[in-house]
Amino acid sequence: MATIQSPLQRCNAVLRALGARYRLREHRRSPWLTIYQLCPGGKTREVAVHGYAASDPAAVASLQELLIDATTTGNSLVLPDRGAVASAPQNQPCWPEICDAVVRFQRGQGVNMNLAGPFKGKGYFCLLPADQPATEEDVRRFALHTSESLKARLEDPAEPLIPMATHRQGFRQKREVVSLLRRAGFGAIAPQALSEELKGLVNRKKQALVAAGESRRRIPSTEAIEQWLDAVMEEDPLWGWVFAMVATYVLRPHEVWHIAELPDAHGLIAIGVAARHIKVTKTGFRVALPLPAAWVERYGLGGANGERRLEELLGRYRPRFVNEDGQPYDPERDLVMRCDNNERLGAICCHKLRSSDAKAEFELQHKLFAWVETAPAQGKRKAQRRRERCVPYDLRHAYAIRARETTSWNYADVAAVMGHSPEVHRRTYLREISGEQTKAAVVRRLLGVSSDAAVA
Repeated sequence: MATIQSPLQRCNAVLRALGARYRLREHRRSPWLTIYQLCPGGKTREVAVHGYAASDPAAVASLQELLIDATTTGNSLVLPDRGAVASAPQNQPCWPEICDAVVRFQRGQGVNMNLAGPFKGKGYFCLLPADQPATEEDVRRFALHTSESLKARLEDPAEPLIPMATHRQGFRQKREVVSLLRRAGFGAIAPQALSEELKGLVNRKKQALVAAGESRRRIPSTEAIEQWLDAVMEEDPLWGWVFAMVATYVLRPHEVWHIAELPDAHGLIAIGVAARHIKVTKTGFRVALPLPAAWVERYGLGGANGERRLEELLGRYRPRFVNEDGQPYDPERDLVMRCDNNERLGAICCHKLRSSDAKAEFELQHKLFAWVETAPAQGKRKAQRRRERCVPYDLRHAYAIRARETTSWNYADVAAVMGHSPEVHRRTYLREISGEQTKAAVVRRLLGVSSDAAVA
């Protein structure tokens, strides 16, 4: 039995058959149609066309003719005179349109859709009055109080607001939500000054370390990482393989789920999909090198063992791929593919290794430690050193230092392998290198000998 298609579905089917880069979309919070366009370079653009309703077959047909004409002639799309209004926010936007715009913006980024949670479904900002302009006070109230007390206040104005603990992971996510609002174009209600104020509320001890220029990272040595991986391999072979991949190939935690090619004859792996309109990881497709290369064989990262471990990991926790509208991805229908749960996948690794939010029985029994140098205690001149537990991102910093100490790669090449810009590498990763490590790198690069030989 044939399926009855709506005018909107028929229109998109025709556009797809013509190879058009346009589609018509219908959003649940707006009665008007939206023209979705895939631009050169993998960028996308959405324009809402006021006066053209999805429920009006004549309006759909009219827009279909315009899109077909723009596709066949190659001319620029000329919007109808009934009034086309871009999805950019107005002078005094209300929360429903802000929520729609923020979700679209973050979906275009391709990662970390958890940050858009307060703007979707029954998220906090979706519950605010739709007939009142959004204000900075709304954002400030959200950032400084727990989600449970905020929703309780909406139901009963007499309920008290409970301050958010500024040292917990949840407060960092609230700060990122404020930043997301600003990046989506709503700086009037989420100014930089508010972000700076929230940043200043983080525990004073960390701020003192930052001001003193002391190391804030717990960077383990190569020997410590190897001993720890050996122990984890015996405790849990799957998670031993996962963390060996992270340490050897400088992967972000969520990128383990997006390994496209396991180690080849040269030890190289591929991460993500090499297509501009498909972005399933934070920084898109890249190729990574093992360091040290001996860990590939030591921990069975490739071959049949690697395939079995990756299949087991994907069987336990599945990436969720969606299109630009947040619907399940269909390769026959959609031009754009994103991963909707990268933050959740990365959090699984964090909880396994170190997290105040994880259950104790979920964590690995073997912990990874590193020595941290802190600012001198009051009344003392010497800096203090203490042993602290590491998090997955500390393995990325350890890789950057290993590359500096043991290879002749320039930092731009290392940055490309790690999946970020040379400026980020210089500003964030090289700042953690000590004087002895810098000297070893100079000896290796300029004198062509190992630091041990130079000392001897």
